[in-house]
Amino acid sequence: MSNFNIKFFFTLIFGCFFFTCEKDDICISSVEESPDLVILLLDNQNPKIRKSPSGFIIKPIGNAKEIQKSSDDSLALPLNFQEKLTQFEFIQNSGSENENIDTLQINYDRIDKFINRACGYRANFILEPLSAIILNSGNNWIKGFIILKDTVSDEKAAHLGILH
Repeated sequence: MSNFNIKFFFTLIFGCFFFTCEKDDICISSVEESPDLVILLLDNQNPKIRKSPSGFIIKPIGNAKEIQKSSDDSLALPLNFQEKLTQFEFIQNSGSENENIDTLQINYDRIDKFINRACGYRANFILEPLSAIILNSGNNWIKGFIILKDTVSDEKAAHLGILH
């Protein structure tokens, strides 16, 4: 074989490997993670008025970490990917004598959307018609719920209103 044929052969082999290999996917920072459920705390008498309860904290059941409020009247709650429900303790007057705990269960369906190989899947959630249930009976400070947006696909707008 001539020197030209050998160079051509190796160039052809190298070209085949170079052009048939897939580039590694990189999950860029602009790709949003799975969204949290955004809730608004609303006045029971006039649901158009936002109202924050006194001494208010939220604790996810099964996790000792409190959820920090993003503002006085709205919160972003992480939903459980492995289940179709997530439970939270909504605590009013935390640490005082008249502390009042309502245990809420949020019900939803999960829809996974494939982003790419590097990012994997992103979960979106759809709130069920009975999206929130108070599990404990008695002196509940939460009076009701309003579904503001049934599809949890972003955190730009509130999804659930809690009346108190």
